Amino acid sequence: MLTDTIIAKRTSGRVTCALVPQPQWAKSRILADQAVESLGLHALGEGWLEVSESDALRIAAGVLGRDLASNAVIIQAAEAEALVNELLTMVPEPFSCFTNGDWAEVFSDDSQHASGFSFDPLTESALDAGIVCVGDGVTAVLWVEDED
Repeated sequence: MLTDTIIAKRTSGRVTCALVPQPQWAKSRILADQAVESLGLHALGEGWLEVSESDALRIAAGVLGRDLASNAVIIQAAEAEALVNELLTMVPEPFSCFTNGDWAEVFSDDSQHASGFSFDPLTESALDAGIVCVGDGVTAVLWVEDED
């Protein structure tokens, strides 16, 4: 299964990757909270930052491919992006994507892994980031925790 492959490929930190079925209808932020809570992560409620699909892809490939603390490469960028693209094809469109901080800026092409970015943690780890993409009936969660 793809989610197991993604978890196995990132060999450091803790990775949560799942497709969470959600048969009931609710606002996207509520479904995002329900999905992460079902996986043992903390809900953010209104703290979720909605991002575009392209930013979600950049963030997910970034957190999958690089250590959040040291920026060391764990998975080559092209492979990380391919895995994330495949994951997102499993979420029915249209979908809403959320993250917990300024990760799109951190992983932008012109960033030097900026210090001073902010995020709302979903875990007790030093650093955590990822995406939650809410589609009709299915929410994809890709979350990474690293220690500094």
